[in-house]
Amino acid sequence: MPNYSILPAQKIKDFLAHKLSTIHTGRVTPATIDFISVEAYGTKLSIKELATISVPEPGQLLITPFDKSVTTAIEKAIRDSTLGVNPVNDGAGIRLNFPPLTEENRKNRVKEVHKMLEEARISLRQHRQDALKDKKKEKDDGLISEDELKNFEKNLQTEVDNLNKELEEMAKRKEEELMKF
Repeated sequence: MPNYSILPAQKIKDFLAHKLSTIHTGRVTPATIDFISVEAYGTKLSIKELATISVPEPGQLLITPFDKSVTTAIEKAIRDSTLGVNPVNDGAGIRLNFPPLTEENRKNRVKEVHKMLEEARISLRQHRQDALKDKKKEKDDGLISEDELKNFEKNLQTEVDNLNKELEEMAKRKEEELMKF
């Protein structure tokens, strides 16, 4: 097997890790609000570009804008998001209080995890198909032999299987984290 990766494995794992980090598991992190864009200064910016985000207590985020004039825009973006929490402006910043997850919410979030895992798998399959297509073209052009193509296909499938296992482990860890009480 070659000592280099045929597939963009790290890119696919990073994609899934980022998607999974946006799912609230009961423990709130600043990554919970990474997907929210705020209309400020004539452009769309992420909250972390406009404010510091801290976790003063479990289940709560404190957003402290660098410029107080964007506070209203941040509050509006949070209300308009799918986050499902109401921002509270306490003068020091914007507080987001996340209620504890119910059993039903946990199960719905596990379904989200499975959807995200499937998105990563689809991306992986697409990269595999692209790599195979390129190698088959090389064989058709006479650049590589049939044996080299078969060896490539075998190595590619091994890499795909290993990456699929890693992606499943990532999703399983998130699922376990969600189902802890």
